[in-house]
Formats: sequence, C-alpha cells, structure tokens
Amino acid sequence: MTDDVLVAMDDSPLSREALAFAFETFPDAQITVVHVAYPDFDMLPEDTEEVFQAPIDELDDVGDETATSVFDAVREVAGDRDVAVTFLTGEAERRIAEYVEAEGFDHVVLGTHGRSGLSRALIGSVAEAVTRETTVPTTLVK
Repeated sequence: MTDDVLVAMDDSPLSREALAFAFETFPDAQITVVHVAYPDFDMLPEDTEEVFQAPIDELDDVGDETATSVFDAVREVAGDRDVAVTFLTGEAERRIAEYVEAEGFDHVVLGTHGRSGLSRALIGSVAEAVTRETTVPTTLVK
C-alpha cells in the first residue's frame, strides 16, 4: 500500500498532470507537493527559507513568481483534497532525491517532457535524475 506520495512540481502543464495522476492513482495516500527554486535563476527574496512546509491553504508570499504559479496550480488541481506543500531551494534533482529519502516517501510522481537527443543533453532531465537517485518507485507522467 502506498501511504505517502511526493509530487515534484514546477510551473509546467505536465506538473499539473502529474498531480492529477497522483490523486487519481493513490486516492488514499497523503500527497505532498514539492517545488524547488534554484536561487541563481529564480528571483527569491534574501530571507527565503531553505525549507518551508505548510498546508496549501496557508501559502501566501512564499518564494518567487514561479512558486506562486505552482501553488496556484496545486490549489486548482487539488480542489478540496488534503495536500501538503514543501518549498525547497537548491539544485532540483539533488534536493528532491534528498527529500524523498529523508522523509520516507513510498512513491514519487513527476511530469516529464520526454526530451531526447540534443535537447535532453543540453537541458537535462530532472525526472530522469530523480528516478536514478531515489530508491522508491517513481512514476513519470508524460
């Protein structure tokens, strides 16, 4: 039985699909959303906490515009479902994998663009890296 599912989200439509998939596939699990902001690229206030956890209805003025967009998407997809949100800063692949292991999640769900060839080599794949780095089952939603 899957009790604790982590859904990693950015501000892409695929992230919304991943969250909807998690709710549909794991209806009895505790769903936690994680968003990772990369300080060198995201415009974060200097006092942004490295880790921030809260129920979705308590999130206001946390992070940057991208985080706000992600949290709005979570609210929209989740509706009245119970969901916790974690905001992390740092390199997405590493921070997500560390968080999965530290918190003992049973399953991870991520959206993936399914890039291949040169675009994958240049851009990289957070989903692929997280899948390689974690020891729990991972579902990639495309």
